[in-house]
Amino acid sequence: MTLIADATTPVHIRRPRQSPGAKIVKVLTTTDHKTIGLLYLTTSFIFFLLAGGMAEIIRAELAQPGLQVVSPEQYNQLFTMHGTIMMFLFAPPAAYGFANFIMPLQIGAPDMSFPRLNAFSYWLYLFGGITVLSGFLTPEGAASFGWFAYAPLSSNEFSSGLALDFWVLGLGVAEVGAIAAAVEIIIGILKMRAPGMTLSRLPLFAWAMLVTAFMILFAFTPLIVGSLLLELDRGFHTQFFNVEQGGSVLLWQHLFWIFGHPEVYIQFLPAAGIVSMVLPVFARRKIAGYTWLVGAFVAIGFLSFGLWAHHMFAVGLPPLVLSFFAAASLVIGIPAGVQVFAWLATIWSGKPVWNTAFLFVLGFLVIFVIGGITGIMVAAVPFDLQAHDTYFVVAHLHYVLIGGVGFPIFAGIYYWWPKYTGRLLDERLGKLSFWLLFIGVNVTFFPMHIVGLLGMPRRVYTYPSGLGWEVWNMISTAGVFLILPGILLFIANIIYSKRRGAPAGADPWGGDTLEWAVPSPPLDHGWSVLPIVHSRHPLWDQAAVSEGDPKLERFVEALAQWPLRWRAALIVRTTDALPEEVFRVAGPSVWPFVTAIGVVTIFAAELLKLRLGALAGALVVVAGAIGWNWPERPPIEEEEELAFEREHGVPVRAGGSDVVAQWGMGLSILFVAIAFASFLLTYFYLRLENDVWPPAGIAEPNGRLFAVSAALAIAGVVAAHVAVRRIRLGDERGLRLSLAGTLAFGSAAMALQIISFSRLEFGGTDHAYGSIFFTLGGFCFGVLGVALIMGAMTLVWGYRHALTPRRHVTASNTARFWAAAVTVWLIGFATLYLGPYLT
Repeated sequence: MTLIADATTPVHIRRPRQSPGAKIVKVLTTTDHKTIGLLYLTTSFIFFLLAGGMAEIIRAELAQPGLQVVSPEQYNQLFTMHGTIMMFLFAPPAAYGFANFIMPLQIGAPDMSFPRLNAFSYWLYLFGGITVLSGFLTPEGAASFGWFAYAPLSSNEFSSGLALDFWVLGLGVAEVGAIAAAVEIIIGILKMRAPGMTLSRLPLFAWAMLVTAFMILFAFTPLIVGSLLLELDRGFHTQFFNVEQGGSVLLWQHLFWIFGHPEVYIQFLPAAGIVSMVLPVFARRKIAGYTWLVGAFVAIGFLSFGLWAHHMFAVGLPPLVLSFFAAASLVIGIPAGVQVFAWLATIWSGKPVWNTAFLFVLGFLVIFVIGGITGIMVAAVPFDLQAHDTYFVVAHLHYVLIGGVGFPIFAGIYYWWPKYTGRLLDERLGKLSFWLLFIGVNVTFFPMHIVGLLGMPRRVYTYPSGLGWEVWNMISTAGVFLILPGILLFIANIIYSKRRGAPAGADPWGGDTLEWAVPSPPLDHGWSVLPIVHSRHPLWDQAAVSEGDPKLERFVEALAQWPLRWRAALIVRTTDALPEEVFRVAGPSVWPFVTAIGVVTIFAAELLKLRLGALAGALVVVAGAIGWNWPERPPIEEEEELAFEREHGVPVRAGGSDVVAQWGMGLSILFVAIAFASFLLTYFYLRLENDVWPPAGIAEPNGRLFAVSAALAIAGVVAAHVAVRRIRLGDERGLRLSLAGTLAFGSAAMALQIISFSRLEFGGTDHAYGSIFFTLGGFCFGVLGVALIMGAMTLVWGYRHALTPRRHVTASNTARFWAAAVTVWLIGFATLYLGPYLT
């Protein structure tokens, strides 16, 4: 057996020229993971350059006391947008770019599990980022309250105009895209690996991205909820953060930092994964402590969610709470230290090759360790109370994020650039760029530790003379202007390599993982013959990556011979990576782009207070989702599927994967559950903040209709599961009748609750109680509304005879989501009606 090309020789493929219009259409409809990965990386680097330009202006302003390079308001806008871009629009999307391009090749998958969802996530990221930056076009300029948007600074009273709304809604769009990317990454890693690639053989970069993707689900969702509450306060005059009406400004801080501290590790873990891939190749030995590194990744993922009040030591939390979060902040240094010692052991016992990628890894280790030491310092409450909101924290943050994230990203680009393009980057330019960046970063940020300890506060546009801060600020500003030529040299290297770089071949570094077994650049369908893996380092330990168990060999040979008229991909069992299912990967489509346009339209209509525009956007989203998921005629008949199954013992689903669909629905339900938990957290936090609940003058809600609506909703779930049972028996009529019953029961339950809400004697703007009552209730309505739409679509497909005993995953997923929606319905409304009685 052979791979798609000889892995020892360069492959140059002459592709036909395309007109500009054809290129645009190809980009708008692409679902190819490599193209989407490059789009992510390119877009994130453009945002990085914009943020870097803002940093240059910020440091120019602070070079000396009393300078007026920009006005105070412009300075606030620049540091707000600089932080926003670096935290939201650069580092995480760059990780998605590496994951999209490299990870499928690295784990032996032909593509991602949901290629259209993958495209959708990129378009949301792009449109969200553009929306955030569009705040500069408003009369008052961009958002100016800091990248953390603390209430009440972000209220209408202190941030009037559209700038903050651009910020909130733009990030909301991008955050939804991040959730979609996380779902894609989780399923891709757990279910689309090469045969034999057990979890204990998974590349460390894939492990890092797997933990990161789960962290995104749990961290970004509360931020989406918090952003929604903030926009409701601004646009609809609710009272979530209005202390005078029962709200709490600390509620925003809790919701934000539940996201914010894990976000640091959401950026760091992919970078650690990159380091763990680059280091053994250039140290010329296998990574030391593979199992320890995996354990450290997982431990960081869990522990990071116990640190959020680390940023709130100065807000007046009880001492016992401070002690808990201080201890958690110290403990997380243990798995971080394990990683550093594993990397050092790999270098110590290896024979390093001192090229540019390896230098960036060494630079990362030096700078990140310094940032980690200062992190332990600010984890101590007494020290943090002194250093809080000083430039010491600015120095710590940049050492962690530039050393811990930026340098590994550069290492990854130098390492994988030959795989992207088939050409090498120039080593002389690369090394010169590294030294400029390494020296520049230390000259810029190390003096900030000193000036912070001298008492200089952060987020100030100028400072008085005579306090001993002038020299350190001038040194920091000089350092920034060392970083600039380092970045420019990197860009020049990219341009030079694209035009005149030396051909790389498939594996210029002698790599150990599967991506180096395919041509550079890879073909459209990365693996035409699936590899068979029985080592953590298949290219070092295996004579051929397509040889192994004879049964597996016969299976991958048969799969490689499948007609090219449909894109066959393999699903494996989660733990042992044995074949579980063959399915068709979705092809190019414009519907993800259309759906993203609909999402942006909803948010833009909210910006401009055009309620009909929001309705139009919602209709576009629904139409796009239907077009996106509309069942296509399977490329082969069920008889051919069954013949393959009988011969190889692996189910074939040419109409779409049952396994992938089930995992996708499971993660979607998890997202709904996390959002629901965030709303419940908001309810009970406000409940505890208010001695009287509901406040005086507001009658307790009457929940008599709730019992009836609950019974109807449960009946809808039962009917949905009966529908699944009927189609499994081939009873299409029973399927349609059961689904009709589901829709009838669900609609009646919703109608009863609408009647109940219409009888309430308070509104959503009267008090925080009314705000959370209508918002939590609205969430319950929304989730059940989605279930009704899914049921209606499934009923239509039932009438089109698109569901059969073998192909009925749509009905199964509808039943699963109905169960989740009704659970939300019961718990949500029980909380609203019984909450006032809880003491």
